[in-house]
Amino acid sequence: MQSPTKLVVFSLSLFFFSSTVIAQQKTGYVNFNLGETTLKTKKNHPITLYGCNTSITTNSKYWKGPKSFKWNKANQIISGIPFGYQKDSKNGEPYHISKYYIASPPLIKLANANDSINNPNTLYDIGIITPDEFVFNGEKPVQMVYLDYNILKTMHIKYLKVEMGHSFERLDIDLIPFKVECNNFPWIDKKGIDITDAKGASGIGEIKRDSTNISRLFLPYYYENDTNSSQKPENSKKYVNCKVTILNDILFHHEIFFMVDGKKRKSINLKDYYYNHGDRTITLHAEYRKELPSGCRKPDSKYSYKD
Repeated sequence: MQSPTKLVVFSLSLFFFSSTVIAQQKTGYVNFNLGETTLKTKKNHPITLYGCNTSITTNSKYWKGPKSFKWNKANQIISGIPFGYQKDSKNGEPYHISKYYIASPPLIKLANANDSINNPNTLYDIGIITPDEFVFNGEKPVQMVYLDYNILKTMHIKYLKVEMGHSFERLDIDLIPFKVECNNFPWIDKKGIDITDAKGASGIGEIKRDSTNISRLFLPYYYENDTNSSQKPENSKKYVNCKVTILNDILFHHEIFFMVDGKKRKSINLKDYYYNHGDRTITLHAEYRKELPSGCRKPDSKYSYKD
């Protein structure tokens, strides 16, 4: 493949001539391969990509691919995904997109056809995305991603409310990406596959800064003895041990943190928080950070690109 070219643009000013070197924007591909689901569905599936100062959804100017993805289908491709050197559209400040995270929502089965997700009997099919974060390497790189929604035990969800503190009022933040890691998330025992007692899963989500909606984090749980009865015993409810971490490594000039019991925390254990604080709203705070985080800086490796 040919080396990236550089375009020299000459501009005439009233007082002087000046020349500006503009780096050619590098782009890559992501090849999505979707497998089976535990909760059967005929609906297509949405996926979102998060990079530094960048959110790629079907409504994004960067989206070049299917508007949604089909289950049991391989090689569903989004092209033209930017990485490397960028300039902020608001202030012209340079940065790099050095990493992407992938968010894929759960499938939902309502307890009743006309019910809402707030019904505690609503079921959630949470899948495994491999990988759920990646770094592009190469001139026109391709990242392979696999979604398996037929491997983890279906869950119920306890929602925990989140509010943004006064520090957000003076900062330009539209959404906050986070990662949830559950070290004891139970897998489904599959015949013919040796995954006896396999546990653990993680996923990416977002909190939107939208005054019309209540932001929430979710704590998965299941019942020790599965039953179809709507009156399930409370003492058989098993909350999954999940830690949530704000993805500050891709937040452009901002650092977000939790305030719990007067202490600043980068991560919180949702199960512990619920046991200790019940339904008390979780508060987020933000600080301006002049230095760009790792996911917004040029990577230091033999694969790094030249501007």
